Amino acid sequence: MIDNRDGLSVTINEEDELIIASDCSGGIGTKTDDVVRVDPEGVGYFSFRVAAMECLAVGACLRAVQLMNFTSDAVWEKYTQGVRKGLSELDLEDVPITGSSESNFSLNQSALGVTCIGIRKKERRQVSRGRLSFALIGTPLVGDEVLRQKSSVAPLALFKKCIEHPSIFDLLPVGSKGVRHELSVITGKPLTEKDVSSLYDLEKSSGPATSFIIAFQSEEEPAVRKLTESYYSSLRIN
Repeated sequence: MIDNRDGLSVTINEEDELIIASDCSGGIGTKTDDVVRVDPEGVGYFSFRVAAMECLAVGACLRAVQLMNFTSDAVWEKYTQGVRKGLSELDLEDVPITGSSESNFSLNQSALGVTCIGIRKKERRQVSRGRLSFALIGTPLVGDEVLRQKSSVAPLALFKKCIEHPSIFDLLPVGSKGVRHELSVITGKPLTEKDVSSLYDLEKSSGPATSFIIAFQSEEEPAVRKLTESYYSSLRIN
């Protein structure tokens, strides 16, 4: 694992390593028994989004996307359309997509797995941390909320801009374990709910990474707020 994050590093040679990150969804789609009704393109997009953000957040360059489709052959193209939408938002249209579909048996519910594979240099550029501040970008949403509140979902294009911003030291997408858990990971110390001040429920699932945490140089807060606009919400560690 990479510093307790949801990714795996595999050495290629003395200079480079593979970064592998995955996401899965079940019961989300258009089958009769699905719990959340979503077009397969949306399922492909949001599943890709989680794995890609995990991969890119640790400094990897995305090289390939793999899909494991347990729904049916009929939805393969829809799933890949969702992935291509995500790749386009990241300006990574040339990244290849591969994978497999379960065609021998029919499941009662939709199911999809997505793996993103990237490469990064082992020797990373050292950044002076200075005094850091933290913020949540986007809103923690799960299930039908993701569809009802699309305007509150942090855009992938904004995530990419944050990666490239010189004052932002670190990023971490928020998943099902909630903001407090991910903030503990990014700070490197266990935090209780009383340790953090936020406008949002710190334990609430952020579903398919509808929000992410950034750590940045405190003196650059005005510039970071301007970059992230209405998606910005301060996280204060008490």
